[in-house]
Amino acid sequence: MSKLNSLYRQLQIIKTAKKGPFTWDQLQSNLEEKSNDKEMDLLISKRTLNRDLKEIEELFGLIIEYDFKSSSYRINIEESSENHLELLESFETIQAFRRANRLSGKVFFEKRLARGTEYLKPILEAIENQEVILVEYEKYWLWKSEIRELRPIALKEYLNRWYVMAWTKKDELHFFGLDRIKSLELIPGKVSIPPAPDLESRFLETIGIINNSKETVETVVLTFTEFKGRYIKSMPIHPTQQILVDDGNILEISLRVKINYELISVILSHGDEVKVEEPERLKEMVKEKAKNIMESKIK
Repeated sequence: MSKLNSLYRQLQIIKTAKKGPFTWDQLQSNLEEKSNDKEMDLLISKRTLNRDLKEIEELFGLIIEYDFKSSSYRINIEESSENHLELLESFETIQAFRRANRLSGKVFFEKRLARGTEYLKPILEAIENQEVILVEYEKYWLWKSEIRELRPIALKEYLNRWYVMAWTKKDELHFFGLDRIKSLELIPGKVSIPPAPDLESRFLETIGIINNSKETVETVVLTFTEFKGRYIKSMPIHPTQQILVDDGNILEISLRVKINYELISVILSHGDEVKVEEPERLKEMVKEKAKNIMESKIK
């Protein structure tokens, strides 16, 4: 059986499990339906299912167990730690692309430029082996490139762009956009890497990639119209988003983040369907940006 079939089958098993407990017969029925739809043979034996469940746990941290009391399979929420599920989402997108090729003029994807993804593999190798990378890097505002010696420690995606967090020769920690890298050379040999900050906490403190150490995390309160609120509930602005009011007329939420350019940009993107309640200085910053937009003299 091909690996393509295995990946797609595992995707269907995860989707079935996320809907709630399922029996063997229910799973077989789902897989049979998908087999007909995708023109794949997804039907399996219980032995193969057990192998799939083991791979799902190893690859994606999702533990799906058989409950003898209810004679059904279910997710062990307490022991599961979901990770890399975006890989399965990407796989499903690829499958959609394959079908779209047969439906020319019917399915339209956003046209995206290359974003330096060819550098992901060597950068990951450098992170794993604590090695240096030499990159030819072009800053947007200089219109010229320079050679930078970097010690990468992490990768982060934001708004369809990949960024590498790396220590510079001056032991300063900065982000570099992969789409601005013109060339990359991996320098073999383990090097000394300064202690890394708690990256998960660091990324959780902000929207985007910039985290100014001089700024403090604040409670931001935003109110949205009822219509826009539906969108905000389905696509949260930030992992710290909490609903304060949802009465059918407005949606009021709170965020625990640092105030930065990205936060202000997100707020402005919602136009007159959002209102800044707190803090006061954020109100003034958004007002100033909106005023500048109205008075802009760009020709």
